[in-house]
Amino acid sequence: MPNIGITGGVGTGKSAVLTGLSQLLRSKGLSVTSFSADFEARRLTEKDLDVLKEIRSVFGDRYFDESGRLIREQLRALVFRDTESRQRLEQILHPRIRHAWLQLLSRTGFFLAEIPLLFETQAEKHFDETVVTACSQTTQIERLVTGRRLTPALADQIIHAQMPLSNKVLRADRIIWTDCRPTITDRQLQRLAAALIARYGDARS
Repeated sequence: MPNIGITGGVGTGKSAVLTGLSQLLRSKGLSVTSFSADFEARRLTEKDLDVLKEIRSVFGDRYFDESGRLIREQLRALVFRDTESRQRLEQILHPRIRHAWLQLLSRTGFFLAEIPLLFETQAEKHFDETVVTACSQTTQIERLVTGRRLTPALADQIIHAQMPLSNKVLRADRIIWTDCRPTITDRQLQRLAAALIARYGDARS
């Protein structure tokens, strides 16, 4: 059954679209498996001992607190300031994240995967359709500063570390705009759900 890849820029509402679309499809009695690369990355950096050991080996003890927990804020500031450091962290995390969602492909029902670097890693070939979440850069920065409490400078660095959002929009099969009233975003999601059901069937089995 259909594999749907959800991507977009940081702070564009990928997780909200994943949740909203999953809920809409399930409300129709459909089978849905969902995956979040961001959630998997957090799980790996909080609970996977092999990953933590490798991060400590590459980046050093200074990115861990006294209890052995990764200080995510400090490591994030480093990797978005230094391209080589970001690539080294990606080499640790991305193969594991990719392996996790590849195991979920081609199951029964709909598979929805939120993957921020979907186009950057040429992962779109594994999906029947791609959905890009989009908003203005002003909205992105505002969400990162107010919602995640990042500095404007760090927010800007993170945005520009990824493929330009305009490029992702051009490559997408479908687009959900999120810098609008929630009711308008909801309508877009309802239309998307209806279109997916119409194209792929009810995916109940």
